[in-house]
Amino acid sequence: MADVTAVLGLVGGLGAAAIGAMGGILLQRSKRREDSAAVAVQRADAADERRRLMNELTLEIITSARTVNRALLASLERFVQDAEAGRSVDANRFDEQVGTLEADLAGSLHRLAASETAIVPTESLTGEHRPFAEVVAEMTASIRKHLLEVASGSSLDCLETDLRLARATSADLDTFLRAQTEAVVGRPLGFRLAMDEV
Repeated sequence: MADVTAVLGLVGGLGAAAIGAMGGILLQRSKRREDSAAVAVQRADAADERRRLMNELTLEIITSARTVNRALLASLERFVQDAEAGRSVDANRFDEQVGTLEADLAGSLHRLAASETAIVPTESLTGEHRPFAEVVAEMTASIRKHLLEVASGSSLDCLETDLRLARATSADLDTFLRAQTEAVVGRPLGFRLAMDEV
């Protein structure tokens, strides 16, 4: 009987050890699955946060570009109005003021492109299908050239044509930037934003 008790004790001990080992293995497997799920949740949270921050940055860039676009057009209009009124054109002031705005606008457009947003208009009032930064650079150079020609006695006709082109380019750019804003915020095209009313 002592032998049977010893055998039963041995079998019981081995069984308990096997159950303990299996329990430990199952516990480790369960812990690994939990850890994997936690990492997946963190990755999803990090991806959502990255997406949110990228959208926020993109909106800041778009807002900057829209603001500079409006300021550039207003500045060009003032220079043309001065020329039409017969006031002298200060090329240095034009270069400083318009050049700074043009550089700021180009910088915003390049940052927008780096955020994986296109900077080529899809529908254009001017017929241009090139990057806005190129069109704006040519437009401001042409206005500068014609302002200097008007100052030396030439006709205002070319300047008026340039100003119409500047207004159309500015409108194209604003339409494009509004569409980008609406795409980022997830509202349908045509939805008016509060900043459009300002």
